Amino acid sequence: MIQLNILKWCDDKISYLKENDIRFINGIPQLPTEYLYTDIPKAVSTFSYRNDIPQEVRKEAILTFYMFEDKLWPRLKKIDEDIVVLKEYGGIAGFDLSPSIKMLRPRQRLSILINAIYSCYCGTHGIRVLPNFRPGDMGTICAADFFPDNSNFIIGNHGCNRNGFKRYGQYMLQIALDKKKPDVLFVYGAITSREARELTTLYNLEIMTYPDRRNRVRNGSESYRYYFGDDKRLYKTSLVNLAKGGMA
Repeated sequence: MIQLNILKWCDDKISYLKENDIRFINGIPQLPTEYLYTDIPKAVSTFSYRNDIPQEVRKEAILTFYMFEDKLWPRLKKIDEDIVVLKEYGGIAGFDLSPSIKMLRPRQRLSILINAIYSCYCGTHGIRVLPNFRPGDMGTICAADFFPDNSNFIIGNHGCNRNGFKRYGQYMLQIALDKKKPDVLFVYGAITSREARELTTLYNLEIMTYPDRRNRVRNGSESYRYYFGDDKRLYKTSLVNLAKGGMA
């Protein structure tokens, strides 16, 4: 088992970020605009399954941290080693310790703080970041708002769907869309056509979905783009042609 003094880890990384002129608001580091990943990835996978991405498209791919928390905590201790690996790819989705509405609020805030520290720290080392919006309850949504307005971001299939909070997750997403006003919403996992129609209509954006590994490998699921055409109809097109080797 890897031992980690998380308070010391936070203190060390916060000191480093301040030395590198990262701005803080209410104790949360703010991700600078110049660190943002602004492309359309040809491939998306988790850090654990990064080798699924063909070598030839890695510089046009991003890695997510949508993994169980027992896989995430060791990554904090190895962050400098992992940064060497991450530089082989086009960028990352932000770290994903998951604050839950069932958690005590200080615990939620700690997760959000670590997520923000991780993203900003990677950014200072030249890694582009597609922000990952991950709040807990209404009392922590402002803390999760650590990336610039009018920037695209990614979500992990509306958050806590499996725990029966689907409507709550959708509500929190809508708050973020109202605030951030992205041109593109990225989704790791599928959404329904009804959800896509509602979000594209309400927020005048495009949606890019990328299947999780289970559905990609077992069910042959593809990546999709949802957008309104000039005829005001909602279109759904495959993104599989963006990537070589059938990976998207």
